[in-house]
Amino acid sequence: MKLTDAVNATSVAVDAVARVSVEQCDASVLRHELRRIKLVQSRLDAQLARLTHAADRAGAFIGTGARDTAEWLGRETGTSTRKNRGAAELGHAMSNSDDLADAVTTGKISTEQAATAVGAADGETLDAEIISAIEDLPLPAVKPAVENWRARNHPEHDADIAEAQRARRYIRVTDQPDGMTRIDGLLDPESGAIVRTALDEIMNQSAFDNTKRTRPQRCADALTQLAAAASKGKLVGGRSNTKIIATVPFETITERGTARGVTHVGATLDPATVRKMACDAGIHRLITGPGSSILDFGHENRLVTDNLFLALVARDQHCRWPGCNIRATWCDAHHIVHRAQHGATNDENLVLLCHRHHQLSHGSGWNISGTGRELSVHAPDGSMQVSRPPGPPPPVTTAPTDSIGQEPPSDHARQQVDADDSAWLQLTEQLTLA
Repeated sequence: MKLTDAVNATSVAVDAVARVSVEQCDASVLRHELRRIKLVQSRLDAQLARLTHAADRAGAFIGTGARDTAEWLGRETGTSTRKNRGAAELGHAMSNSDDLADAVTTGKISTEQAATAVGAADGETLDAEIISAIEDLPLPAVKPAVENWRARNHPEHDADIAEAQRARRYIRVTDQPDGMTRIDGLLDPESGAIVRTALDEIMNQSAFDNTKRTRPQRCADALTQLAAAASKGKLVGGRSNTKIIATVPFETITERGTARGVTHVGATLDPATVRKMACDAGIHRLITGPGSSILDFGHENRLVTDNLFLALVARDQHCRWPGCNIRATWCDAHHIVHRAQHGATNDENLVLLCHRHHQLSHGSGWNISGTGRELSVHAPDGSMQVSRPPGPPPPVTTAPTDSIGQEPPSDHARQQVDADDSAWLQLTEQLTLA
């Protein structure tokens, strides 16, 4: 069939639906047929994606004054250029993957699932494995599933994506002619989780104040309240009750795995970011069974106790990265020798780093070594700077403690901990796969 004939037939079918008196249909018929027509619409959108990409490839927009087919189509039909470009991207991905093209055109997955998967794959060709995995997933679960597939199959690409996302961050504050101020920005997944968690915490405290504010208005007020508190010196930083919850396989924490962490706000985090967060975090051991049922949720173990953190504040006084003076209570405690390499949780193996420099210490190219008293920061260009605490060492009244407030374990004890972790991992796998 020619394309013209196919489009004519589609137009006739749509006209037929328009002539139906839907008011005379009962609820069960409406429910059944509404589902069917939505699936048909998704399959039609798939063909629209194919056509948009084909038109781009053929240069159909040349001579129209438009930059691409999406822009021309938007002008001609009164539709969104952004959405038209999304259709072209989906069409391009379908042309590179027969598995994807078959799944979308036959209705195995919707065009929205497909578009979300293509975006999360970030250029990697979707294979039959991941397409099959997302068939029965609700739309919000597609992005994390594809990102984990990408991390598992292309870990080097996953790390590059995290760095690229970080580089795209910005906040722009501009004055408007009417006296208002516009705030526009883009945050990487970790920064977004931190900001959303802080704002949600403030918003939740006044969720039922009967002011009839919309959620965007309450969010604006929360940001203003946060800034006002900072201007009055009321932000102490350090260890508030606001929590970011990230669920991650144990192997990722110990640098033996590449699976991403999933935060409670829905964003997923690359393994390096998860390990950075784990430096100064409370960790629960969670054992799951079939269907992700929770079989055991252990007590929280904070790697750096509050007393040890305060001792680091007294010693370091600010971020220990050379040239950075961000206050100590706004910093994270960072293990110089990572826990995965049996680094101790004591003052000799810990330094305080601000959020940005903590990220750099876990990123590629940068490396830190030494002790808490004499920290060496190695830059990607090969240069090295030494950082020492700014003042005299504070008096030591207690012995260095480990993660649960006891003396650092012996080598034999560490070997036993490793053995326990290995046994726990095997148990988790057995319970999860049962």
